[in-house]
Amino acid sequence: MVIVVKDSELVPRLLVTTGIGRERRVCEDITNALFFRNEPVEVRPLERRGLVIVYSCRSCDPWALVHALRGAGIAGAFWAIPIQRSVPARYEYVARGCLDLVLLELEKHPVRIVAVCRKRGNYIDSCSRLCRYVGEYLERLGIIEVDFRRYEYILRIEIVDSDAHLSIYRRDQIHLLRLS
Repeated sequence: MVIVVKDSELVPRLLVTTGIGRERRVCEDITNALFFRNEPVEVRPLERRGLVIVYSCRSCDPWALVHALRGAGIAGAFWAIPIQRSVPARYEYVARGCLDLVLLELEKHPVRIVAVCRKRGNYIDSCSRLCRYVGEYLERLGIIEVDFRRYEYILRIEIVDSDAHLSIYRRDQIHLLRLS
């Protein structure tokens, strides 16, 4: 008999960028840095792509993982991007995922947001089209205002193969994502 715990499924919580060919080494350093955490953690390199994805349980705070890696000084890692939600890399799913993220993470509405997208795969044709689509969708609902100069929040969309990893954070938090 197998007992299934509701929160036992591991989901992407962190995307770490590194130099191409250094994924395995960075993977080992991340595993060592997160070894004593109470949550289960699995670190997977994406070989020859300069990416490492950290998986953990849904209740794990991705910002806590970012802070743990900043304190550990992971050599060869460039950015640690928190993943608050993952959806299939299709326009409709990304727009709905961003809607959920904005409604759940932000207290006041409307807020001034800029969307930033990075595409690593061919499932989305264009990051600029995707950002425009998501921005128009959320603006029509009246919960955000797209503002490229005076934005308060950054809505980050990371496309990796067939998945879109989403996060939202304040403008002043961007320096926390830089590891080296």
